[in-house]
Amino acid sequence: MAPPEASDSVAARWSPNLELLWLELLALAAGALQFAWAPGSWRIPWVAFAAVCLLALTLILVRVISRPFLTGRSGYFTRVAILLGYTAMLTISGGLRSPLVALYALPLAYAGLSLGRTWTLIISVCAAALIAATAALTEGANVLSATFAESLLTAVLPATAIAFIIAQLVARIEETQEELRDATATDSQTGLLNFSAFEAALLREHSKTERLGRAYSLIIVDIDNLQQTNDSLGHEAGNEMISAVAGAITRSIRTSDIAARLGGDEFVVLLLETDAGTAAAISQRIRNHVYSGTLSVKNRLIRANVSLGVANYPRDHLESKELMILADQRMRQDKLLRRPPPASA
Repeated sequence: MAPPEASDSVAARWSPNLELLWLELLALAAGALQFAWAPGSWRIPWVAFAAVCLLALTLILVRVISRPFLTGRSGYFTRVAILLGYTAMLTISGGLRSPLVALYALPLAYAGLSLGRTWTLIISVCAAALIAATAALTEGANVLSATFAESLLTAVLPATAIAFIIAQLVARIEETQEELRDATATDSQTGLLNFSAFEAALLREHSKTERLGRAYSLIIVDIDNLQQTNDSLGHEAGNEMISAVAGAITRSIRTSDIAARLGGDEFVVLLLETDAGTAAAISQRIRNHVYSGTLSVKNRLIRANVSLGVANYPRDHLESKELMILADQRMRQDKLLRRPPPASA
């Protein structure tokens, strides 16, 4: 059974965009305030000015124009690189003794929020290399001295540790969201999708199929003898029957198809890129798999029986809701045809 896409889940994926914006604004403000309060501290002021303009332009592109290459995960890489370059330009302009060397903590935090632990480590190495390059360009600084090594570790290690903690927290948030998506999208008893998740998947696949000019089919499955099983053997036996039918449905379809429990004793299956003839064959396969399975309940062997209805897009209808209604009607017709005749008086 294909899982619903993340974009269609009831829980939206956490995005760090707002936090990243604050980091960018903080970095921009630090550069601008250095110009306002200590304009004489710049050794190469035009480089610092270019850095401020570059970051300001990035913010405009991302927040106002929404350039595609600066949004999404690929955009995070670009923006981390820009923030890292911005910090390097400021520190090179101010020299190794500039207080703005502390700004390297911002691209590291940025990487922790958006790129994960591996990239945080890579960015920290890049930051250390850029600090060493700044030292090489600073008069009187010795890159090979113990004093510089101590300064480098002081500047990079605490920021890297904090960024790693941030990355770990983000990973836990995403894991929790994944668990919530699974919990809210599936039926707890059968593991199939619930109706709301199936409805979202059906709308998505209907639009895709309509756009590409393909076909799909729906099968409604209803358990015939669930009520009798509940009445004679109890609800525990009925629950076992529901789970057995769900398993038979899963075995009968492809992993790319989507099955869901509508509630009670009804299920629905979405067969992707499937014509009416193939859907009819699959529905018969479902019936056979259900009937061939037996359950042992209270020293009794019982079988489930199901009624099925099939509807195909575009042959039967062009609207997904109407296809669901038609498949349900055909399932009820199948149930009536298979119902044993009443005993004669």
